[in-house]
Order: sequence, then C-alpha cells, then structure tokens
Amino acid sequence: MSLHINKKHKNTLVAVIFITAALYGCSNPNNQRKEIANQEHFFDIPGFFQKEIDSLTASNPSVNKTVKKDDSEETKNLKIKDWNVELSSFYAIDLNKPAYAGYVKVDSADSVIQYSFSNPDLDLSCVRIKLDNSGQPEMISVEKEVRNTLYKTSEFLVYEKNKFYLVEKNQQVKVMGDNYYKVQGEF
Repeated sequence: MSLHINKKHKNTLVAVIFITAALYGCSNPNNQRKEIANQEHFFDIPGFFQKEIDSLTASNPSVNKTVKKDDSEETKNLKIKDWNVELSSFYAIDLNKPAYAGYVKVDSADSVIQYSFSNPDLDLSCVRIKLDNSGQPEMISVEKEVRNTLYKTSEFLVYEKNKFYLVEKNQQVKVMGDNYYKVQGEF
C-alpha cells in the first residue's frame, strides 16, 4: 500500500508541523524575564576574583609559594606570571549558576555569610565569606566535593585578601589510588 499525499495536504501538514515546532520550541520571552527577575542573586565571586586578579597583576607582588604533592613539598619565593591561572580555582566558583538555583541556604552571623547547599549531588558543599569593617570581602573559603563511580575529589579553597591563598585537594581514584595536592601562596 502506498501513501500518496496531494500538494494541498502536504503544504497543510508542513504548516502544522512548523507551527507546532514553533509553539513548543520557543518560550514566551516575558516568562523568561520573570524567571530571571525572580532568581536570587548571591555574591559575585567571579567578579570579586577578577578584581583581585587585575590588582595582583598590576602590583606584581612576590609570593612565597608552596606546592605539595603527597609527601613531596617545595617552597619558592617568586613572582606569579599569570594570576588568571593561579586563581582559576577561585574564579570558577559561581554561586549564581542555574544548577544551584533553589538549593542554596544563606546564613549570616557577625561578619560572616555562609552559603550551604541542600543537594548532595552538587559540587559545592559550603562557601563562607568574611567581611571586613567596611562590608567588603576579607576572606573567602570554599568546600567542594565531586564524586562518581570512578573517583571522589574533595577541595578546600581559602583566599584571604593581601595575606594568602590555599588550594587543597584530595583525590581517591579507583585503581590509581589516593592523591593529595596543596598549593599555598603567601603575600
């Protein structure tokens, strides 16, 4: 049995498919604006670190940098060539990612704001921001954990303005074993 569609029906069918795709494929821009407007906005960590990167690039401070992998450790006094790379772990933390929407709990006490995450499948566990007397961030700490069937990675990041930064990572990889990394810079 062969199916024969005349030209008029074919044009109607194409029009119905096109209209259906247009209705389902596009959403109302007014609804998108409402969703964006209703989404909570948290502290802009990438914006803060971009300012720090720009400032450190301009001032070019000497840093006592310690790098440790498992039991091997080395410390050097040096000038950091690329602060974008050096602080990339911090810059990548963005509390305003859509994936975190609805899972962030904010608490504050004294001069510390704490963001905790209620979904254990997210990579962030806790972010703390300590403010100075003028309400500007003085210290930021981050606890991250990523796990799947092959590995588990825990990270602890701390940045204290004009004092130090720390990136500490523990990795447990099936078949390959455990690894520990630490990078600390003191201004």
